Amino acid sequence: MPEKEKKTTIGFKRILVGTDFSDYSERAVEFAVVLAKKFNATLSLLHVIESFSYSVTDSMTVVGHEQALSATAAALLENLQNDLVDQGLSANRFLEQGSAYKEIITKAEDEGVDLIVIGTHGRTGMEHLLLGGVAERVVRLAKCPVLTIPGK
Repeated sequence: MPEKEKKTTIGFKRILVGTDFSDYSERAVEFAVVLAKKFNATLSLLHVIESFSYSVTDSMTVVGHEQALSATAAALLENLQNDLVDQGLSANRFLEQGSAYKEIITKAEDEGVDLIVIGTHGRTGMEHLLLGGVAERVVRLAKCPVLTIPGK
C-alpha cells in the first residue's frame, strides 16, 4: 500500500510588514492586508528610522532630526494602524531606530512572526548603494518566509 501523502497546511498568524511610507511599501501593506484577512492573522507594522538622521548647519552645529522623524513616523504608523483596525484587522505598530534590515529581522524573531512582507524598492539612490537593498538582506537572513512585493 503506498504511503499517504502528507498534507502541509500553510497558515500565518503573525505577519510583519515593513514600511518606509513609500508607494512600494504601501503596496506591500496592501498584500499583507489581504493575507491577514485570509488567515485571520495579526498584522504588525514596522517603520525603522535609519541612524543617518543628522545634518550640519552653516555654523557647523550638528542637528539631530530624530525627534522630528520619530514624531512624523509615529503619527503615520498610528494612522495606518487605525485604518487597518477600521477594516476589522488586528494590528499593532512598532517604531524602531537602527539598520532597517536588522530591525526587521529582530522584530520578526521577537514577535514570533510567521511571514515578513516587504516591498522590493523603497528609498533609492545613494542610500541603496551604501546600504544595499533592505529587502535583499531580509530575504537572505530572515528565519521565516519573506514575501517580496515589487513596485507597481
